[in-house]
Amino acid sequence: MTVIKNAIPDAFKKNSSESAADAENHADSLHGLTAVERPEFRGDVSYGALKLSSRYMLSPLAGFTTLSFRRIVRNIGGVGLATTDLVNCRALLSDNERTLQMIETHAEDQPFAVQIFGSETQYMVEAAQYLENRGVATIDINMGCPVNRIAGAGSGAGMMCKTDSTISMVQKIVESVKIPVSVKMRLGWDDNNITAPFFASEFEKVGVCAIAIHGRTREQGFSGTVSRPGIRKVVEAVENIPVVGNGDVRNVADAATMIRETGCHAVSIGRAALANPWIFRQLEEWERTGSYSPAGTFEERLQLMVQQYSYIEERHGADRAIIIFRKMAHWYLKGMQIRKKLRGEFQFIKTRDEFDATLERIRQEGPVGGNRSGVLSDCHIPVPAGPVSKW
Repeated sequence: MTVIKNAIPDAFKKNSSESAADAENHADSLHGLTAVERPEFRGDVSYGALKLSSRYMLSPLAGFTTLSFRRIVRNIGGVGLATTDLVNCRALLSDNERTLQMIETHAEDQPFAVQIFGSETQYMVEAAQYLENRGVATIDINMGCPVNRIAGAGSGAGMMCKTDSTISMVQKIVESVKIPVSVKMRLGWDDNNITAPFFASEFEKVGVCAIAIHGRTREQGFSGTVSRPGIRKVVEAVENIPVVGNGDVRNVADAATMIRETGCHAVSIGRAALANPWIFRQLEEWERTGSYSPAGTFEERLQLMVQQYSYIEERHGADRAIIIFRKMAHWYLKGMQIRKKLRGEFQFIKTRDEFDATLERIRQEGPVGGNRSGVLSDCHIPVPAGPVSKW
C-alpha cells in the first residue's frame, strides 16, 4: 500500500520550538499514521541469487505458518520471504501425507522457504534434493528448535552441541543443491556455550546464503528477553551474507530497535504476525516513509478471517476446514476483542451452517467496547512456559 502524505500545515512547520521531524510526526498523527525513527538500513537482502522484495520475513511457527496464513500476509503485502513449519526430513522422504501438506504452496506464496530438521546427514541431504526438485525457492536448516523431543535427539538446537559433524552436515546439504540454503539457530545451548558467532562464520565459509538468529539460548526457551548484543556478535562474525534478527519483535518500534542495535540486515517475525497480520505492510511502509498506517479494523479483521478460512475450505472441504481453522480463529477473535464466551463457542462448531451462524453473531455483537472502525489493540500471543526440558 502506498501512503500519500498531505503537505505539512504551516502551523506544524519548523519554528524556534519545534524541529522539522517533530512537525512531520505531529502531522502524521493527524492522518492516522504512526511515526518511528528509522535506523540505517543495509542494502537489499538476497539469499544467494534470490533477491527478496523486502527485508521482513514470516518466521516458521508450528501450526500457524500454514499455506493459508502465508497467503493472507502475502496478500496484505510487505513479506519478503515466508517459511513453512519445521519439516521432519525423514517424514518428508516417506511421503507422509501431513508433511506433504506442510510444504504445499501457491502462486501467491512466492518465494517461499521450507525449513527442515533432522540429525542424520544422509536424510537431510536427500530432503534438500527432494525439495529442490519440487521447485522450492530456498531451504532453511533448523538449528534453533528448543523442544526436548527434537533438540534432545540431536536435531534443532541440539545441533549446536556438535561442532565438526554439524558443519560437515550443513556443507554437504549446501553442496547437494543449487538453490540457496540458510540456517536458523539460537545464540547457543546455554549462557556458557554461546556458539552462534562461531557457527555463523563457519557456515558462511561452506556456502550458506544467510543466517537467522533468535537472540536467546536453548536453555532460555522463550523466557527473559532477547540479547540484541548477542545478535550483533553474529552480524559481526560474517563478512558478506545477511543476518536476520529474530525474537521480541512485536511492532514497528521493536523492529527499528532490532535493526539499530544489532546491525542486522533483515527481521523475521512470528507471533506478532498472528496478532497483527498487517505488520509486514506496516514495516515496508515505515521503511519507505518513516511512518505507518494502523492495522485492520474489526470489520477488516473479520474479512481476513473469512478469507483465510475459505483458503482452507478450498483445499479440505468445509467440515475438515472448520476443525483445522479453530486454532487460528482463536487468535483472530481475540485480536478482534470478541468476548471470551463467544470465542469459546466458536471452538465447538462442526458444520458450515454453524460456522456461518456463529460468524453472524460475532458480526452483530462486534468487539467489546463497540470499536468497529478504530484501531484495535494487538492481543498478546503467549509462548511456551516452564522448564524447556519439559516441553
